[in-house]
Amino acid sequence: MSAVLQILGWKADGLRCPDHEIDLRKPAGDPHRVSLIQMPNGTGKTTTLSLLRAALSGSAATGGWDGSEMMKYRKLDGDHSHGYFELRLMLGRERVTVIMNFDFETSRVRYKTTRGQGQVEGFEPPYEFRRFMSETFVEAFVFDGELAEHLLDEDHLRAEEIVENLFQIGSLKTLEDKVTQYWDKLTRRSATEEIALTRRQNKLNKLRQRLQAAETEKAKLESEQDAATARLEKQRAKYEHEISKEQHRAQQLEAGKSAVESLRARVREDSLEILDTMRSPNALSPVFASKLHALKIGLDRVKLPESAAREFFHELASEDVCVCGRPIDEHVREAILSRAEQYLGSDDVALLNSIKAAIQQAVGESHEGPEENLRSTLKALGEAMEDERSARNELHLLQRSVEQADPAVREASEIIKRLEADLADTGHKLEKYTNSDTSENSCDVNVLRERVKEAEEDVAEITKTIALKRKRDTLRMILREAYQNARRGILAEVRDDANQRIKELMPHNNIRIMHIERCLVLDGKEGGSVGENLSIAYAFLASLFYRSERQVPFVVDSPANPIDLANRSRIGPLIPHLTRQFIAFTISSEREQFVPNLQQACDGEVQFITLFRKVDEQLISDARATFDHTETVDGIVVRGESFFNEFQVQTEEAS
Repeated sequence: MSAVLQILGWKADGLRCPDHEIDLRKPAGDPHRVSLIQMPNGTGKTTTLSLLRAALSGSAATGGWDGSEMMKYRKLDGDHSHGYFELRLMLGRERVTVIMNFDFETSRVRYKTTRGQGQVEGFEPPYEFRRFMSETFVEAFVFDGELAEHLLDEDHLRAEEIVENLFQIGSLKTLEDKVTQYWDKLTRRSATEEIALTRRQNKLNKLRQRLQAAETEKAKLESEQDAATARLEKQRAKYEHEISKEQHRAQQLEAGKSAVESLRARVREDSLEILDTMRSPNALSPVFASKLHALKIGLDRVKLPESAAREFFHELASEDVCVCGRPIDEHVREAILSRAEQYLGSDDVALLNSIKAAIQQAVGESHEGPEENLRSTLKALGEAMEDERSARNELHLLQRSVEQADPAVREASEIIKRLEADLADTGHKLEKYTNSDTSENSCDVNVLRERVKEAEEDVAEITKTIALKRKRDTLRMILREAYQNARRGILAEVRDDANQRIKELMPHNNIRIMHIERCLVLDGKEGGSVGENLSIAYAFLASLFYRSERQVPFVVDSPANPIDLANRSRIGPLIPHLTRQFIAFTISSEREQFVPNLQQACDGEVQFITLFRKVDEQLISDARATFDHTETVDGIVVRGESFFNEFQVQTEEAS
C-alpha cells in the first residue's frame, strides 16, 4: 500500500505571523486537492513556511535552533514569552498532530506528538513516514524560492538524495550493511579462540574505518576534481570566445600555438630517435666499437664458426669406415660420439654468424662514426628545444599583451590559472589514495580494500565461516549492483520525464537537464533566469512526485510570481499532476494567467483562502461582511473565491 502524507491544517499563536488557523479539509474530511492561501508580503509567509518545515521534520528540537534563530519567530509587538504552532496531518490512515511549544525566555522548542495511542513528548511520527520527514527531504516538498536555485547548486540540496529517498533505493545499501552486520555478529558468536578472534576483529574494524575514511575522502576529491575540470573547460571556452572577438589577435595566437605544437612534436620525435640510438653501446663511445670489432677479428682468427660442425661427427659415426680408411667398430664409434660434444653444433654456428654480422653492421668501417652521429643528433635536439622554448616565450608574451589590452580576456586567464592551480592541488591530494603505496600507513583505496579482504579471511578462518563469507560477498555484490542499476535507471527516467515537461513549459528556451548528480546539471549552462529555474524545479518535482507511490504534499511559496505571463498558463495545468495535495502561498499579483488556468485544470476544485493582518480598516470591514471568515486579535482568515479575487492591498510591505 502506498504511503500518503497529507496536511489537514495548522494553527499559529503568539508567533511573528498573525494568529490564525487554517483548515484545508472538505466537509467530508479529506483535504482539498489544491489550496491557494493569499497573504500579502509582510503577513508572515516566510515564517509560516519555516514553521511547516520545522513541524514536518522536527528540526527545531532541543539544540536544533539557537537563540537568534528562535527570535525570528517571536511577535514584534507586545511581550510574548511563549508561542504555539500545531500541524494536523493524515499519515496513511492515521491522524497525527505535531505541536511545537516555543519558550522565548529559554530559547527552546518542545515538541509533542499526538497519535492513536495518545500524546507523547518529542517528535515521533510513525516509523514508515520518518524517511520522508527528514529536514533534507522536507525541503523538497515545502518549497520556497531558494529551492529552485539550490536544485542547480551542488553546494546545497542533493538532487539524487531526494530521488533515492522517495524511491527507497537506499534500502539496498541499508540491506548490504545489514548483511555485513549479521556476518560480524555470527562470527562473534561462533568463535572458539576468543582472544585471537578479538585481535583479528579489532584489526578488521580499524582497517574498515581507514578504508571508509579513504573512500570518502577520495570520492570527495574526485568530485572536486570533476567539478574543477568542468569549470576549467568552461572558462577555457570563455577565454577562447573572448579572444575570437578580435580576428587579428585570434589569428596571431593560433599561429603561435601551432608553432609551439610543431616544435614540441619535433622535440618528441628527436628524443625518441636518440633513445633508439643509445640502445647500441658503440654509439655511446668508440671504446665499445673497438672492443666489439676486436671480438669479430678474434672469431675470424680462430676460424669460428668452422664449416665442419658437430653434425659431421654424428654422420661419421654411422659409417663403417673412417675417412682415414680404418674400420669403425663399436669402441671407435662410441669415442667419436662422445668427443663430438666438444665441437660446435648448428645452433651455435648460426648464433656466431649472427653475432659477426651484427657487429659488422653496427660498427661498420669507422669506430667513431656512431658516436659522431649521436652527438650530431643531440645537438639538433638541443636546437629544437631552444626553438620550442623561444616559441613558447613568444606565445606567452603575445597572450600577456592580449590580456593587458582586454580586461575580459585578462579576467578569464586569471580564473584559468587559479582553476589549474586548484586542479593540480586536488590531483596531488588524490595521489595519496591511488599511488599503490603498500607501506603500513598506506591510504591507497585498492591496497586498503585488499587488506580488509585479507583481514576478513583471517576472521572467517578462525570462526570457520569461509563458506558463509563467500555467500555474504556474493549477496553484497548483488545488492551493490542492484543499487547502482536502480539508481542509474531511475535517475535517467526522472531526467527524461523532466526534460519532456521542461520542453512543454518552455518550448523556445532550449533548456534541458543533462544528468542528475548532487544537483540538476543543465546541458551547456549553469542556470537560467529566476523564472526558468523555477520552471525547471517544477518539472523535476512533478516528474518525481508523479512517478512515486510515496505521496507527499507540495507546498510552495509564490508558485508563479517569478514566471512571465506567457509561461504561467503552462504552469497551472501541470500542478494537478504534481501530487495529491498542492498548497500555495500567493500574492495578488500572481492571479493573472495562473489561477484561471489552474481552476480549469482542476475542474474548479480549488480552495481559496485569504489571510491578512488587521491593519486596513476597509479590508477588515469587507472581510467581516463575508459569510465565512474567522478573526483573531491581529489577523483575519477569509474563505471564498470572490474575496480572494477581489482582494488587493495598496502597499505590500517586504516580509
